[in-house]
Amino acid sequence: MVTPPAAPGGGLHARAAAKGLAFGAALSTRQLMEPDLAAAFRADCGLLVAEYEMKWAELEPQAGNRRTRRADQLFDFARRNGMAVRGHTLLWHESEPRWLADLSARGTAAAMAQHVDATMLRWQGRVTTWDVVNEAVAPEDGRPDFLRRTWLLNRLGPDYLPQAFHMARAADPAARLAYNDFGCEHATAWSRRRRLGVLGLLRGLRRVGAPVQVLGVQAHLQAGQPFEASEWRAFLADVAALGLTIEVTEMDVNCSALPAASGPRDAAAADLVRRFLDATLAEPAVRAVVTWGLTDRHSWIREGRLPEHRRRDTAQARPLPYDDAMRRKPIWAAIAASLDAAPRRA
Repeated sequence: MVTPPAAPGGGLHARAAAKGLAFGAALSTRQLMEPDLAAAFRADCGLLVAEYEMKWAELEPQAGNRRTRRADQLFDFARRNGMAVRGHTLLWHESEPRWLADLSARGTAAAMAQHVDATMLRWQGRVTTWDVVNEAVAPEDGRPDFLRRTWLLNRLGPDYLPQAFHMARAADPAARLAYNDFGCEHATAWSRRRRLGVLGLLRGLRRVGAPVQVLGVQAHLQAGQPFEASEWRAFLADVAALGLTIEVTEMDVNCSALPAASGPRDAAAADLVRRFLDATLAEPAVRAVVTWGLTDRHSWIREGRLPEHRRRDTAQARPLPYDDAMRRKPIWAAIAASLDAAPRRA
């Protein structure tokens, strides 16, 4: 595998914008205090996603006690640097506040409506796309509809999903509304079941008139797992046929299955990113690429939150475009090359 050279040119967002696309990354307020990271973000990103600061449990840790200061800092950084903001995320089972457990079904529905309304009105007109619902599909939970057995689902039933999209549309008529999910990208039985679940959910939402407009594919890529471009493109075409656009929303590479040596590992990660993005950007409905952070030194994969992220040796994870010293890695060059080769959007 040969690391693709980056053609002369600007940062990643400039390359994306030349093709009618957007490029961005996730950022947290603590990272704003690191001048080298902030400078790289300015150079490469036209789109900012709050890593944690806009999730429900962060915004409302106690019922009625909303706090937006940290999220507002990210909006201020974006405004000062001419960046758009992607809203992440209104409803996610891992960011449901603990106090929801004390509520009845009626109280839960009211709390959800109040949260969606308050959050979207706070930043109305300042968010390009909102992830309204995140990761609602889990075939392993055993439901025939493949939906994840979350607190909201157990309390309110599947209707909470279209209701959330209608609430979001009422709160901000201009924002684009997305469903966001992971694990669809690889040519494995597990990913194929997830794709079936996501397509079933999207078709169901469209059938009942829910205003879903975007599918967010997280693209937490797994080095060592098979990727088939034709299979992936067929899935994207099925999504586009529903009238939806598509955004890559959280891309990084888990290299725990690769050898420890950083050179071969970086080359393999870059090769996977290049093959994935070349196939993805060939679909005209794709409009944005977002990585889940810019630098290895701030990555959830390095933190080892999931068992599959943990290596058996002492090598540190290298999942993102920049290394710890904010030097561009082969992943950066792979993204640049794919953006340069992408068809121009109208």
